[in-house]
Amino acid sequence: MRILIADDHPIIAIALTEMLKTAFPGDVHIEAIVDGPGLLHKVGQARYDYLVLDLQMPGSPTSIPLLRAVMSICPDLRVIVYTGHVHPCLALASLDLGASGYVSKNSGPFLAMEAMRAVVAGGQFVDPTIDLQAARNHPWMRLTAAEQGILIALAQGNNLQALAIDSERSYKTVTTHKYNALRKLGLRANTEIGPYLANHGLDYLLTEST
Repeated sequence: MRILIADDHPIIAIALTEMLKTAFPGDVHIEAIVDGPGLLHKVGQARYDYLVLDLQMPGSPTSIPLLRAVMSICPDLRVIVYTGHVHPCLALASLDLGASGYVSKNSGPFLAMEAMRAVVAGGQFVDPTIDLQAARNHPWMRLTAAEQGILIALAQGNNLQALAIDSERSYKTVTTHKYNALRKLGLRANTEIGPYLANHGLDYLLTEST
């Protein structure tokens, strides 16, 4: 069994390595990597069965784009996300993308081992402190694709006139999408969009859409 740990904190990688050796005695090969580009190189060069992944590491890509890149290289890799982020929307996005488990670092490494056992047994594991139903019912999920796209573009610094031209829609249509979306999220101005996305674990959308 080949396991790769991706985490930029050496103490966490060391602790997980020792716990994994205890949890899975026998022929287990464990390696560690500390940044996103190094991770992509590793999974592109060697075969691993499992990846324990911290979504936030140095380098680019990071967060959900990093997970997406990993899964595109190794679609069969079983990934357990072990991260400090507890946002339900981020957990849901990870699982929808193909992660087999999601555990908050706040819950500790023993829960990560429980997740690993579940995934090795062929199942899926979600940290019980994370409310996936809250993510499914989140106001952002009730926006139309057009409304989401407009808000993401505005948070990236684009303006409505340019968006109307690029999307071949009228300025009135684009403006309507914007104000409908802001109203649904309880926001009042463009400057509130970026902080809102960050506060709800959705800021990865700003880099996915560039």
